[in-house]
Amino acid sequence: MEFAQLSNDEQVAGLQALAAQALQAWDIDTPRLELIKYRENAVFAVHVADGSRAVMRVHRPRYRSDDQIRSEFAWMEALNAAGIHTPQVLRMRHGDVLTVARFASVPEPRQCDLMRWVDGQPPGTLEGGVTNTEESLRELYRSVGALAARMHEHGARWDKPAGFTRPFWNVETLVGENPTFGRFWELDSLTAEQRSTLLSAQDRVRRRLEGLAGADVLIHGDLVPDNLLVEGSNVRVIDFDDCGWSWASFEMVTSLLPLQISGGLEAGRDGYLEGYRGIRPFPDNELEFFPDLMLARGLSYLGWPVGRPEIESVRILMPFVAAMMTEAAERYLAG
Repeated sequence: MEFAQLSNDEQVAGLQALAAQALQAWDIDTPRLELIKYRENAVFAVHVADGSRAVMRVHRPRYRSDDQIRSEFAWMEALNAAGIHTPQVLRMRHGDVLTVARFASVPEPRQCDLMRWVDGQPPGTLEGGVTNTEESLRELYRSVGALAARMHEHGARWDKPAGFTRPFWNVETLVGENPTFGRFWELDSLTAEQRSTLLSAQDRVRRRLEGLAGADVLIHGDLVPDNLLVEGSNVRVIDFDDCGWSWASFEMVTSLLPLQISGGLEAGRDGYLEGYRGIRPFPDNELEFFPDLMLARGLSYLGWPVGRPEIESVRILMPFVAAMMTEAAERYLAG
């Protein structure tokens, strides 16, 4: 809590100093660090003297185990080897992919890793959605659906290394008593009426999803616009921090959720399914649960700031997100 009470700039300064300490484990000549984003993790651009760039993640404490991070990188490297381009993992001088660093103003040690920079521009953001014509949205999400299908197909066929471990996105971790992202009903900014509506929707979602089997697909888990880098006709994916086991349709709803804000949900969904089905069959029985999964994903995001009081930018957005999710819950309960 003491760290959470520091200003955003003070937190970032401490995490940047910690990242600089961590970089000593790599052979990098006089790097310069620049913050990219500070949400689940603190992510820094690393500018190297030779003009190249890399990306360092300073992980949130206790969110992922060392084995989970190494498993994440194992899948990324296997995807790269199969021609599905992901950020290249940069190994330390002794060959490992992960180090732990400390700095005085940061109250706990942090896991740190390094990846090569990936060029491209995100088509939008999680908070703002994607602003585009319906045809452009359909074309973008056709590429996203095809990319998801290729990753799912690879994950199904891949001979996973011993000790491979990633989290599950299922009924309990999304809308159970202790969701992975946090207990949304503990948000201070919720009114009593909002909390009641959202809890009623959560109960219905939980009952509905208990009838949905097959949460056994290895998915990226966070194909939101921020994690898609577009360069010409190529769409590359970054940030596998939430990859794990779930339904194929959960990948889709996570990717499409921002379109509830900006519009174009139907066009995006049509494009995604067309792209996916061009690579592998989509489990059509899961489409019945599309509204349930959309609401479950939205509720998970609403719970995200509960255990992250230090992230100022997210707290500012919460009244808007709470109002939006309450409206969505009312429509869901009336349907």
